[in-house]
Amino acid sequence: MKIEYPPCKSACPIVTDAREYVQLIAERKFGAALVAVREQNPLPRTCGRICTHPCETACKRGQVDEPIAIAALKRFVADGQWKEAQAKPAFSNRSSGQRVAVIGSGPAGLSAAHDMALLGHHVTIFEALPVLGGMLRVGVPEYRLPKNVLDEEIQSILDLGIEVRTGVRIGEKIKIADLFGEGFKAVFVGIGAHRGRRLRIPGEDEFEGVVSAVFFLRSVSQGGGPEVGRKVAVIGGGNTAIHSARCALRMGAEAVHIVYRRSGDEMPAAQEEIEEAVYEGVQISYLISPLEILGEGGKVSGLKCIKNRLGKADASGRRRPEAVPGSEFTLAVDMVIAAIGQEPEASFLAGELELTEKGKRIHVEDPYTLVTTHPGVFAGGDAVTGPVTLVEAIAAGKRAAISIDSYLKGEPLPSPAPAEAVETKELSSALIEKTRKFARCKKISLPRGQRLKGFDEVDAALPEDLAIREALRCLHCYLGARIDKEKCVSCLTCVRVCPLGIPTTNKMGEVTIDPFACQACGMCAVECPVQAIDIRLDARSEIVEKIEKALGESQHTRPAIVGFFDLHGNFGSSDMESLRQDYPNILPVMVFGLRRIDTSDILKAFEHGADAVFLAGCPPDADPFPEVEGSVKGRIARARAILEASGVDGRCLEFFDMPEQGLVKKEQIDGLIQRVKELRPSPQKGLPSQ
Repeated sequence: MKIEYPPCKSACPIVTDAREYVQLIAERKFGAALVAVREQNPLPRTCGRICTHPCETACKRGQVDEPIAIAALKRFVADGQWKEAQAKPAFSNRSSGQRVAVIGSGPAGLSAAHDMALLGHHVTIFEALPVLGGMLRVGVPEYRLPKNVLDEEIQSILDLGIEVRTGVRIGEKIKIADLFGEGFKAVFVGIGAHRGRRLRIPGEDEFEGVVSAVFFLRSVSQGGGPEVGRKVAVIGGGNTAIHSARCALRMGAEAVHIVYRRSGDEMPAAQEEIEEAVYEGVQISYLISPLEILGEGGKVSGLKCIKNRLGKADASGRRRPEAVPGSEFTLAVDMVIAAIGQEPEASFLAGELELTEKGKRIHVEDPYTLVTTHPGVFAGGDAVTGPVTLVEAIAAGKRAAISIDSYLKGEPLPSPAPAEAVETKELSSALIEKTRKFARCKKISLPRGQRLKGFDEVDAALPEDLAIREALRCLHCYLGARIDKEKCVSCLTCVRVCPLGIPTTNKMGEVTIDPFACQACGMCAVECPVQAIDIRLDARSEIVEKIEKALGESQHTRPAIVGFFDLHGNFGSSDMESLRQDYPNILPVMVFGLRRIDTSDILKAFEHGADAVFLAGCPPDADPFPEVEGSVKGRIARARAILEASGVDGRCLEFFDMPEQGLVKKEQIDGLIQRVKELRPSPQKGLPSQ
């Protein structure tokens, strides 16, 4: 059976089920959401801040209005203290007795070490720098990734029993072969790309004030760095160039100018990074190439440039910049930061590992298993591919851990089938028009003036109310309606009740529901007269289980009142806690829309001993399907009629409008409780027998 991954999961290099933890946030189950995040990601707090989030690019919601803020939601649960002890992965009690060396402590090395420790292997990390983290430590400024956050994430990995040796550069005094002689049975090489590429233009080596972005950012992260000029030019268009420019402003530069040889459409830096830089005052000049660095008195005084126009596409798929004759000009600057790319420093491994690209990268025999030509040695991350994103480096480390585990067990290395291209499905314009729009949450950030005073983190984590509201924007890809063809009688009820018009029929009357387009509203599943439709989110059986569980915990609480609450309401977890404290006899059943509650569910609550039932509908501004409220009230009316016929006063069943904030209005609950006490002074469990 073909596995139907949601687009966000398919787009993630480590196949994180973002839909799952977004769903759990919407249900206010934050501890469970953290568990879901950590299942695949050993660095969730870091990813929540600096991941390039390909999941958001693929998000179906983006076809309607804007993608779900998945990275911000990941940070929300990862930064919180939601049942932290339960959220940590279980450490294997079964030791393999095998020792594995990990060279490099960047995201690839940390991820490989994390997963291998969980598999029961004894891991030792060797790091050339005096601190752990690789480029996360020395390439990402604190305003994006605070050191204490990185420290805590790394410590949670080391707590799995991982040994660390810092200040040790493998390949110089200690060779890879020496590691095997020391008793290590396998080695993972994840040394990153810590060397900046040269500009190769006149003046680069002649004047004081020319530095590489790699050197500049490393110096800044370690609390030092070269003296920053008044007017700084940064050459390049990636995130490293943006980081360098924003750091220069924070270190006192009066003006910072990014010079990029292509247009903004080709600029590889993340769009949000570019927008933040411009907001902070960085100037960006597109279609400009540097020609020469000028100087006076041994120091930089200017940057000679030329204007470009775009020609045909090159090997990268981007249009090649071509110089415009006679368009030369000079920028008056006193510092130049070169940020045109990075490459690994792998030459010291020559003779032990096969290298590619003139000794700059490590050659691997297979891009999935990451096995090198040296038996027992695996390599991944920037050292193999050149600079990649954080999540791609994590993916490499995780793949290496799987391969090393197989190697140590004497099993064949994994050989997955070639990955199929993920099809980008498009929603119809009619469906987009019918889908209700909800604005994406806004970031909470420091104002410009406060940012430039230092390196305080710019963006704050989402507060609970915004996180819940954002999670509720999810369209529940592949959690929607499924038709049992054997039960279906082609009555077309689903076609009639679907608020989005998704079910279709052919000439034979057979009904089809597109699982990608379906948004799991649940109307068809409830209204189907032969129960031929089910949904994976709040399925019929799950709602019944919630009812039974709620009433099973209320043996000594009378009157017992079941409240069906729409999770789309504007309430937080503290509102639920307050409700239970004030009204211990209220037994909440949370569902993704009252439209999922059938007449039989209401009656089931009475059958299991409820003295009264109410349904609390979410505020109209938060309901994704407000047009179905009439159907919900119709089911309540039918249930009330059945209750009356069974001898139960229909006033024990109510519908409440949920307020703008909170779950219910106090006067509504007080009135219902008083009414129940008057109607049933000696409550009897269950409906009267017929």
